[in-house]
Amino acid sequence: MDIRKTYNRFKRWQLKPHDHEFSSHDTQHCSNCDHDFVGNYCPYCSQKSGLGPITWRSVLKSIGEVWGMHNRSLLYSVVQLFLRPGYFISDYISGRRQVSFPPVKMLAIIAVLGVIVDFLTGAIHGMVHMAHNDRLGYINDVFEWLNVHFNGAFPPPSDYLNDVFMWLNTHPDLLSLILLSFLIIPNYFIFRFAPRNTFHTLPQGFFVQVFSSAVFMILNMLYDITALGWLVVLFGAVMVFMTYRQLFGYSVWGTLWRVIAAFVCAFTLLSALLNTNYAIHLLREQQGDMARVFFLNIPIVLVVLIIILGICYTISRMDWRKRTKRTAAAAEAADESEAGN
Repeated sequence: MDIRKTYNRFKRWQLKPHDHEFSSHDTQHCSNCDHDFVGNYCPYCSQKSGLGPITWRSVLKSIGEVWGMHNRSLLYSVVQLFLRPGYFISDYISGRRQVSFPPVKMLAIIAVLGVIVDFLTGAIHGMVHMAHNDRLGYINDVFEWLNVHFNGAFPPPSDYLNDVFMWLNTHPDLLSLILLSFLIIPNYFIFRFAPRNTFHTLPQGFFVQVFSSAVFMILNMLYDITALGWLVVLFGAVMVFMTYRQLFGYSVWGTLWRVIAAFVCAFTLLSALLNTNYAIHLLREQQGDMARVFFLNIPIVLVVLIIILGICYTISRMDWRKRTKRTAAAAEAADESEAGN
């Protein structure tokens, strides 16, 4: 077997997997309206060709439709998401709706399956393994160090924060949804001037993260079944890189540093949410002075976020302008060469 030829064929399939040519050039007879036609669908009533009397295959197909196992099936869309994630998402957000099972419905079904897998596997230990009575004491140490050195204040015992992290650790599905939703705004600025899907919109970014969330939920089910956390994390990192590289068309290095910057921004937004949550908790505990310290952390976090986004946006815009000038110069040179001939 020629590995290079096989890989090149796979790459061509990734870029253009959908063949919309007629499956048959023979004359078809529509059993619904009794017209003869050529193609995959009847031009008179829109019924698909090849449909006839009810068989056991029809029964299985009807049952499968409940879970999306029909045209644009859930299973087919999931396979596409893992083999050509960025191209698949690009097809959908650019207007090729027929290539995919409805993404929000896909996410809902996969979420239900995830709950079932959690229940069957008893997977309640979370993404970070720890002893039964381990209270994640290192979180308290880091929390205290940051506040002493940056705020000049010593925080009270952070059992509440500890409980929050324990909850996030044992609910990785929800943590993935939260973190990926925080990527929508960073991606809008960081990948705004990408070679592919340039000037993408926030609604498109929403669907990008819906598809990504579906992938992460499937990976979490894999972790529930295998308990191989390191393998799932590694596979997840590869999937994120592949998705962004195919979706936005940057080079390996250009994709890598932008993905890292986007996730740094997402974690920054998550830290702002945690600071807000903890400050409200302190207010309820009648610790107003300490709550004020954590409320003051929020604008600092937002300023850091704006600086990161501003730097990434500026670099990407400058890169886009260079690409635009190169493209214009190449087109002008081609015109001059054609005129000379």
